[in-house]
Amino acid sequence: MTIPSHNQASSRLFAWRELHAADFNFHSPFQLALAEGELLSIEKIIRVIPKRRMVGFCVWQGKPAVIKLFFDEQHARRQMEKDAQGISVLHAHHTPTPSLYYQGVSQDRRVYILIFERILQAESLEDIWRRRSQSSPQAVLERTVIELATQHVFGVMQRDLHLKNFLCTEQVIYTLDGGKVELQPSLLDKKMSMECLAIFIAQLGVGVEALQEHLFRIYAKARGYLWKESDKLQLFFLIKQWNEKRWKNFSKKIFRNSTDFAVIKKGRWQGMHVRKYASQAWKDFYSQPDAIFEGKTAQLLKDGRSSTVIKVSIDERDYVIKRYNMKSIWHFMRRCFRATRARTAWRLANKLQLFCIPTATPIAFIESRVLGLRGKSYYVTEYVAGEHAGQFFAHQQDEIKIHAMVKRIIALLKSLAKLHITHGDFKVSNVLISAHEQPVLIDLDAAIEHASLSSLHRTWHYDIERFTRDLDRQSVVREYFEREL
Repeated sequence: MTIPSHNQASSRLFAWRELHAADFNFHSPFQLALAEGELLSIEKIIRVIPKRRMVGFCVWQGKPAVIKLFFDEQHARRQMEKDAQGISVLHAHHTPTPSLYYQGVSQDRRVYILIFERILQAESLEDIWRRRSQSSPQAVLERTVIELATQHVFGVMQRDLHLKNFLCTEQVIYTLDGGKVELQPSLLDKKMSMECLAIFIAQLGVGVEALQEHLFRIYAKARGYLWKESDKLQLFFLIKQWNEKRWKNFSKKIFRNSTDFAVIKKGRWQGMHVRKYASQAWKDFYSQPDAIFEGKTAQLLKDGRSSTVIKVSIDERDYVIKRYNMKSIWHFMRRCFRATRARTAWRLANKLQLFCIPTATPIAFIESRVLGLRGKSYYVTEYVAGEHAGQFFAHQQDEIKIHAMVKRIIALLKSLAKLHITHGDFKVSNVLISAHEQPVLIDLDAAIEHASLSSLHRTWHYDIERFTRDLDRQSVVREYFEREL
């Protein structure tokens, strides 16, 4: 048996029972005894799916490694074998993927284990895409699409094509997670290939159709397809179908306990928060949300009858909290049976984030509930440093920059319309210009999801009129907007 190190000695020895009891919040280092008798130290937990599996970092024979633990009562062995088989398929067809160091079982014969090489100095494709305002991800996306085309020629198909399942270095695109990798009898036909590609590029969001078409052309060239206009129409039809499915699944996830989100239930306060915001300071806020408005760190941004907005610092980071007030008993009676404005803002902000439309990152929402009746509510976002659009245009003298910003704001509005959403209060102060000169939407509580195109068209024009009305004193900017629209 390996002699445990000091770090190993200070962590608890786990078996199936402890792992099976771990919830989404579990993050403590622990040890696990392998069937061969070796003690393995799991130093950091990356992901937990309760009662099913866990992913973490460890050291294997002196090398940094990633460990996957499978502990489902009925399916653990099958899940582990399927993952290992998928990795074997990738290796057999020369697809870059982390090496599998170990495949085995725990000492109690109930936890099935895979240990992989840990690729350092690498970044997930999802993180690269999130930083697109700072540096262009087009080159790495092109490389990934060519890698996909190569896999499809060999008959290798991934049924879980998430951006986070690709790990990128300067030279190599690594494919992660063999659990959804399958080997087809021959190369993927055109129909199946387009379905896979649509799943992949749909995750780039809306408003990037030119990039999606470009990536399809790169893929078609790599596969030797003759480009047809009908292929383009079919691709965007598939993307639309997949986007609808993604939102249907995600819209449920943001209102239940999951890897990323957690339910809030503190007396009469109910809501949701992003799971990583669960420090003691956040817990105090979730149980007594009004207290922070009286705190010394609260900076008042708006003090109105219908809402109060503050900027606060929690755990050394800045956030914005908007409290939706009840103006009177009659106001309460009108709203108590409807979804609160905080809940609406939470839902739509998460939808915009899913489809890569810039908005202040949602952190949490809380609402008061007594006997099922909804009262005051609170919505929390990250603070976006910068100025609003009116301030930007007021001091900006460079006409090229003004014109470029007008185009970006119009593109933002059009992307919103592609989701059949209008802002509802689209004034210059509700469009912030970030440090990277990207427009960011805030204040989504008046936003509307439209069931008909006529309603969308009518309200979209109202949003434009509302925005340009604020630009009456800036005739050049207004002229640019009218010309672009």
